[in-house]
Amino acid sequence: MPIDCEPIDARSRAGIQGRFGSAFDTFLLAACVTAIGAFLINQVWDYDVWWHVVIGGDILARRAVPVTDHFAAATLGRPYHDSQWLYQVVLALAHRAGGMVGVQAVMVGVWATTLFFCRRSIMRWATPLAGTLLLFLAAMASIERFDPRPEIITLLMVSLYTWLLQERQYLRLNDLLLFGALQAVWANAHGLFVIGLFMVGCYWLVAALRRVQGGESDFMPLSRLLGMVTAATLISPYGGGGWRYAFLLLSEVGPGKPTLFRTIGELGPIFGSASRSGLAFWFFAVMLAATIITAIPVALRGRISLARLLIVGGLFAVALTGRRSIPPFMLVAAPFVAENLRLLSPQGIRNERIKMVMSLMLSLAMLAAAGYSLSGAYWLNTKTPSRFGLGATPSLYPHDLPQILDRAGFEGQIYNSHGIGGFYLYEGYPQRLPLIDNRFEVYDMTILEKILAAPSDPEAWEWMVSTYGIRGLLLQHVSAEAKALLPKLRSQDTWRLVHFDHAISLWMRNDTPDLPPPIDLSTAALPPKPARLDDCRMLNMFLSMMDAYELKLQNQQRALEFNWDVEKTLTDIGQTQMRLQRFDQAESTYKRLLRDYPRNLSALNDLGVMAYQKGDLATAERMLRRALEIEPNNADFQANYQLLQSDSERR
Repeated sequence: MPIDCEPIDARSRAGIQGRFGSAFDTFLLAACVTAIGAFLINQVWDYDVWWHVVIGGDILARRAVPVTDHFAAATLGRPYHDSQWLYQVVLALAHRAGGMVGVQAVMVGVWATTLFFCRRSIMRWATPLAGTLLLFLAAMASIERFDPRPEIITLLMVSLYTWLLQERQYLRLNDLLLFGALQAVWANAHGLFVIGLFMVGCYWLVAALRRVQGGESDFMPLSRLLGMVTAATLISPYGGGGWRYAFLLLSEVGPGKPTLFRTIGELGPIFGSASRSGLAFWFFAVMLAATIITAIPVALRGRISLARLLIVGGLFAVALTGRRSIPPFMLVAAPFVAENLRLLSPQGIRNERIKMVMSLMLSLAMLAAAGYSLSGAYWLNTKTPSRFGLGATPSLYPHDLPQILDRAGFEGQIYNSHGIGGFYLYEGYPQRLPLIDNRFEVYDMTILEKILAAPSDPEAWEWMVSTYGIRGLLLQHVSAEAKALLPKLRSQDTWRLVHFDHAISLWMRNDTPDLPPPIDLSTAALPPKPARLDDCRMLNMFLSMMDAYELKLQNQQRALEFNWDVEKTLTDIGQTQMRLQRFDQAESTYKRLLRDYPRNLSALNDLGVMAYQKGDLATAERMLRRALEIEPNNADFQANYQLLQSDSERR
């Protein structure tokens, strides 16, 4: 009988146990849980969480889901299908109970449950060693999605459906009712609820094929199940409208997706350079390789689970649409690989000593991964403004925004970097609305694209300012809007800088009555001491775009106190000192650099240039020669060295 319908004996259900000591199994699992927890319990920094909390609170206050939008100025009155309303209500209740720690608890709880059922599916087939390794791979490939977004409900359901279908928990009436309840929750919590029907449909299709071939199958129970989950998708305030929204979401990630969505990082190609630069990609790559390597020989033996192969293949196709779609594939691939490994090697590794050594090595590797997060190194290396810990990140957002606006006397409509729109809504609703936020599905796409193009398009800018009556600009330093606008704003007289800090700058129209005095960055002081290096990094971006190099130098000196990436920080300090023509200071900085980092190219080149300008040709030649030895094809180094050689020959 094909393996899809084989009953699983107690030995398989418990996992294949040899004489391998349970103490090592426990230690390995503990190391795995520690590593996952070190990444999972991270400070909330996601752009979307803020408007999810606001909309959930609004639903609770009105006792109704929104049908027209009243959360952003550019979408007022437009039809709004809120496919995530149930998740938002849960998030709002958690926020009432514990603020952002409560929101974080929802995310951690959902992910913990997801991984628990993923492990149950894996251990149906695997030894403790292989099972823990596969769980670790699945979790670590998903660390970029350890955020309190509604997609975690889809991930939970994928994990639950995998386990329930694998265990044939669809034969009784109670099983069908459970599936119906899960599907109804899914349909009201995230737009990708159609994945549930796809998973059930794969099992139904295989059962139908077997029935046609005259073999035994679960065709009738699966037919009832497919009918149940399909009907459950209609249990929603929007009825069948959820299907239209699901197809809209799929169109955003498909081959014909709008140009706007091609620029969103999380929708970038999974094999692109940005994805490959992340830690998560390499765990995904290992799982993908394991899936292919184990599936081929099992398929050649005719023992592959066709239904599960279809699910894995389908969710891999979904993963190809962007980086954010990798976790669903990982959650189904891990138990699939475990099943294939059991079929290829029922007893696993028999040598107890080898298993003990492998277990110990894997445990140490997992604890090292935990240390990578707990030390802050992972977050600093990826430039993510979060750390292991509770609550919201102290960086990235102006957490005293209401006071900032009140001190400036700001009234009227703001133009905001779209990434900070949700935070502005969170701090100001219902009195203050952002112009735009990240709920791109709500907007008229033509208008949204025009607004997003406005910072670089003078005609679109004038249209936007007049259409929406813009009276202020709220620009997040790390945003594309800031990069386009700040170089223009520093040399015009329409807008006045009235506030800046480590996260944002606030500008108001000069024709506003009772304006606060403008900030002159040539004499201004830095904001209060930064909480972490991320603050210095973000403020440096603003000061660079504003040509405020005196303040930037002071901010770089602050960054040096964090004692992280010292070589780059000192290099930046030296370059800023050169720009300010403080050559003696720059020379001192570069000499310090070379003492600790003798291959620093900026120091070698700039010291060579300064020595040449002083007439010290011997030092200049020595520095430039060393730079060329390290990077012989650098055009600037070659030009400087040739200039030096020409001058030496003339003398």
